[in-house]
Formats: sequence, structure tokens, C-alpha cells
Amino acid sequence: MESGREITASSRQGVVAVASKPEESACVAPGFGFVWRLYPIALVTVFPVALMSNFWLEVWRGVRSRATDGSGHWGIAQIYNASIFPDTFGWTHAYFGGMPFPNFYPPLFHWLVGLLDAAGLSPDAAFKLVLVAPMLLMPAAVWLLAWRVLGESDRVATCAACACVLLLVNMRFQTSPCGLDYASTFVAGFYTQPLGFVLLLAWFVAYVRSRQSSLSAAVSCALLALTILTNFFNAFTGVLLIVATLAIDVLRLRGAKDGGAHREAQRTLLVHFVTPLVALALCLFWLAPMFATYEFFVTRPLDVPLGRLVTPWLWCWYAVAAVGVALWFKKMNDGARAFLLTLFVLAVGIVFASTVAPPWFPLQAFRFFSKLNFLLAVPVGVAVAFALDFFKIGVTRPRGAWAIARHVCVVFLAVVAFGIFQSSRPTGGLAFYAPEENERLESVLRFAREHRDGRYLVEVLDVDTNALQADGPALNAYLGAQGNETMSVVYREASPNSIFFNALVNSISEGKDSFGISSVLADDLDFAAQPLSRQLERARWLGVRYLVVESDAAKQKLASEPGVAARHDFDHWSVFEIGGGPAPRARVLTHRPALVVSDFSVKSRRRGDFDFMRLAQEQFADGWFDVLLARSPERRIDRLAGLENFGALVLDTYDCDDEGRAFDLLRDFSRRRALVLLASDAPLFRRIRSSLSEFPHAHV
Repeated sequence: MESGREITASSRQGVVAVASKPEESACVAPGFGFVWRLYPIALVTVFPVALMSNFWLEVWRGVRSRATDGSGHWGIAQIYNASIFPDTFGWTHAYFGGMPFPNFYPPLFHWLVGLLDAAGLSPDAAFKLVLVAPMLLMPAAVWLLAWRVLGESDRVATCAACACVLLLVNMRFQTSPCGLDYASTFVAGFYTQPLGFVLLLAWFVAYVRSRQSSLSAAVSCALLALTILTNFFNAFTGVLLIVATLAIDVLRLRGAKDGGAHREAQRTLLVHFVTPLVALALCLFWLAPMFATYEFFVTRPLDVPLGRLVTPWLWCWYAVAAVGVALWFKKMNDGARAFLLTLFVLAVGIVFASTVAPPWFPLQAFRFFSKLNFLLAVPVGVAVAFALDFFKIGVTRPRGAWAIARHVCVVFLAVVAFGIFQSSRPTGGLAFYAPEENERLESVLRFAREHRDGRYLVEVLDVDTNALQADGPALNAYLGAQGNETMSVVYREASPNSIFFNALVNSISEGKDSFGISSVLADDLDFAAQPLSRQLERARWLGVRYLVVESDAAKQKLASEPGVAARHDFDHWSVFEIGGGPAPRARVLTHRPALVVSDFSVKSRRRGDFDFMRLAQEQFADGWFDVLLARSPERRIDRLAGLENFGALVLDTYDCDDEGRAFDLLRDFSRRRALVLLASDAPLFRRIRSSLSEFPHAHV
């Protein structure tokens, strides 16, 4: 691969010499030459810290996370460290009446926090270290990636790293929180993405040269496994890079002209195929159980219009990247071709998912949007290097060790001075709670430490109008972390209860939170309009005793509600206590439950779909829980067992291996107990309907 200067020379159809003069090289000791090479890498690592030093000081001095999703990470990390680590599967009663963690979330981030905590660091220091280290290393990781795919060109790699810094700190590029930049990481709280991205880039650097040595292949396996265990979206990007690399290898194999080239192409293809399989095998200890229980992972496709993602600044970014690709295109090695093919596939997938894809299309475009933007820093670096060469702009290495040391010291002192100046600028306190802001939460947390006789329901505040909207998720997270139980947390995907609990919390709140889940209750205006007394009765049935609210509207409604026994005011927040004493942790059923044979899905569902979750939501909306619904794990009716333990049987599906046996079983059950049949075109249902007189307690 040619250097940026050589790319420029080729475009001019001339020759530009890039080698240093022998007498210049001889004037510098080898150690100082190495220092001069590391100098730009260190500079692009330190400069964004100086530029955003006020932001970094907020993170360093902050008591706990204030980020929307970050507070959830902070809170669950304390639970994980205390009761789950070093396991990668666990359970906590802190949220949603109980939820698994980190069963559905790649565990490496929290496992590293737990490891550092066990090694002697304080929990806060361990968490902050795992958070900030990838952000510090990201420009260096982009430098390393560009250096590898651009044929080991230091100059172009440095330009790519500088372009990455621009994307990191300038909030005009990614105005929506998509990940990787400072705003998405520290303010929105997408804490695991930078770690996964740095591991992804390091893996690809090792992957493209894995055929050269066994050590590179082993490192590639380990880094890919760590990427998978850190963040799904980075892992999926890695899959695209693997597929693109294998495609290039196949083309190389088909085009081999002689036996030696053919054998080398075969070996390269084999190594590039086997190492990802080894990495996958290393992750099976977590992936296999996760996929085995994936039906309980609550999620739905999210469609974000492309117009909300692409800003004018990003259009400029894409234009410069296109110029870089044009300059780079004819001089690519195989790794660069695979890299460029991956960028193209990512771009096409994002455009398709954000424009013409049907609502059920599973790709969440905005999750991959930031990956594309940051990976484009490599071709942007090519274009910038071309411009610098064209205008003959560059930094000449000083002659002599003392000159190099003086140059480096002066530049770094200037950066430090600039960082000190920037540190005095206000930040708005959006990333971490300062000690005085933390007191706003601490007063509620102190109350909760002394009142553990019921669950806490924390109001959702309006994201657009309430400046304290981040306090709600934070209180949920930190209440659970200190041993209380709350109704919700940002990890809503981990528990099917979020489909019910979030809708209940919304009905008492100023704002709404149903992001990422498919819930008929959350969209039901009739449910939201039910009297507050019914919602409180429903909440108490779920074990809620304390309502933590901030908005004036919620306070006024609760203050006038007869079911509220006490009120405790703390600065902005108030705690209302539901009367009637603590709810029992368990109850004896007054009636036997009804067994439901139906489909089951906590993924995206149509409004007209009837399955177990829809029936359960209808029951929850009615507020009648005398006869609970129980889902049958067995879908085939002729294989149902233990029916004597249920007071009723509800059929929504009519699968069976032996229709005659299923018919007889249902007829016998209907003679003793209620049988509810939902209309269907299934042969078994038509047979039952034609013989309905034989089913005395059947209801269609």
C-alpha cells in the first residue's frame, strides 16, 4: 500500500520521494526516532482530553453516573460486583420483580469492572476506568487500523486518527445519540460501545495478518471473542468484516495463476475461516444459554428516519470520505478491500432500514450508524493526507535528540495549558452528578434505606420539558443497587414484566417510557385514562408501597388521593406512601389458575394478534386477578398433562399429533371445568364446534 504522499504523486503522474535523507536519520538516536513515531499517536490521544478537559473533570469528580442509560450500568455494576461476579449469568430482585443479568447482555464490560473491584480498586474507580480507557484509546485504535489497511503509512494513519478526534468531540456531526462519540457515551450512557469498538479495530488488525503467524491468529481469536462478549452491534460489524474478507479470499483463490499462489491463497482462506470459528467456540459458554432463552428477551425493531440521523456536517464527512475512497481505490491490499466492502454493506443496510424497509425488518439502523461514521475516518484520512501533500504542508522531524525532546515538550505543555484553560468552562452536569447535585438523590436514597417494606415506583419525567428527567432512571438504578426493589430500570429488555410495569408507571407519570418494547398496554389510551385509584390498587397488588414523584401534576393528584397514607418531601422529589400496610410477599390463590395454550412472544406483535402476552395484558388492564393465567410450555394438546391442577383451559392454538386423543382429552376436561376456545380454522377446532353439545362447559 502506498503512503499518502505517494497517492498524491500518483494522482499528479509524478514521483515524490518520501524517504528521509541519510544524514538526517543519522543525526537521531534510534530511541528518539521511535519517540518521534509515537509522538503523533500520543498527541491525538491527549488532545481530545485537553479539548474536553471540563467534561473529563466532571466524570472524574462525579459521585455517580447521571447519563440516561449510564445510571443503569452504574447501578447494576454494584449488584453484579456484590452478588454475581465472576459468573456471567445471574439474577437480581432489584428490578421488575426480578430479572436475569447479564444473561441477555454481553458481560465483558461488567465482568472487567468486577475484576478490578476484586483486585482492590474501589467500585467507583473500577467502573470509571473501564469506561474512560476505551475513549482514550479510540484515536490510537483508528490510527492502528488505518496504518494496517493503508499499507503501514504513518502519515495517513495520523490523519485518520485526527479525523476520528473531530467526530469524537464535535457534537454537530452526530446530533442523535448513536454511540461512540462523547455525547452518546457520557451523556446518553452507551458505555459498552467504545470498549467493543476498540476491541473490534484491534481484532481486524490482527485478523488481516493472522495468516502470517500463529501468534497473530491466536490474538485474532481472543480479540474477536472479547468483541462478541462486549457489544452485539460491534460483533455484527465484525461478522460483516469476516464475510467481506472471506469473499476477497475466494476471489483471490479463483484468480491464482500458479501452484504457489494457489497454495498461499488456500492457506489464507483457511486461516480467515477457522479463526472466527475458534472465537465463536470461546464464546459459547455465554452465547449458547443466551440463545436458548432468547424467546424471553423483550425487543422490537426500531425505525429511525434517515433524515433524523444525517446532518449537514455528516454530508461533508461523507463527501470527503468518497474522495478518499477514489484516491485509495486502485492501490488497496486485500484487507483494505474487505474493509471498504464492509463500509459499503453497512451503508446500504442503514439506508435500507431507515427508508424502505418494512416495520418488522430487524436491523436497528441507528445502532450501526456510528460504526459507519467512525470507520469512515480511514478514507477521510486518505483525503486529508492528499490535501496536505498537495499544499506541501507537513511537520519536519527536528534534527538531533535535543531538538526532538524540546519540540515534544513544548507541544505537550501547550496542550496541557490549553486543557487547564478549558477545564474552567461549565459543562451542564449531564454526565455525572456533582456532590451538590447528588444530594438531590441522596435524600430519597436515605429514606429508602430505612424503608424496605415495599417496592418503589419512580415517576418517568418528560424528556423534552423537565431538566431533571435523568433523575428518574438514576433513582431506579440506585434504589436497586442499595437493596431496595423498584418497578423498572433501563434494562427493560431483560424482563417480560416490563411490558406491564412500564405501562403502569407511565399511567402515574408526567412522561412516558416504552422505548424498545412492544406493549399494547403502553399504547392503550383507555388504560392510561383509568382512575388513579385503580392504578394505585394495581400497583399495591404488585407490591408497591412507595411512589417517588417530582412533577407538580403527579404530586397534586396523589395528594388528593384517599388511598395515599403519608407524604415525605425531599427538595424536588416527594415520596408518597400507599395506605394499607406492606403488601404480602406471597398470597394463597383463591382460585386455581387457567392454563393457556397459545403462542408466546415478547417481540414485536401486531395489535390484532392474540397470544398469551396479549391475553395477560388484557387481564392486567381489567385489574381482575382472581384467576391468574398460566402459560403452557407444551403446545400440543394431546400431550397436555396435569390438567387437574387448573380451573380452566384456554385454547388459542390447536396443534396436536393425535387429533382423536386431543378431542377426547378436551371433552373430558369440559365436563368438569371451563374450556375457553378462541375461533380458528384448525381442523380440531372445527370438529369440536360441530360437536359442541358434548362439551358442556365450553365457551367459544
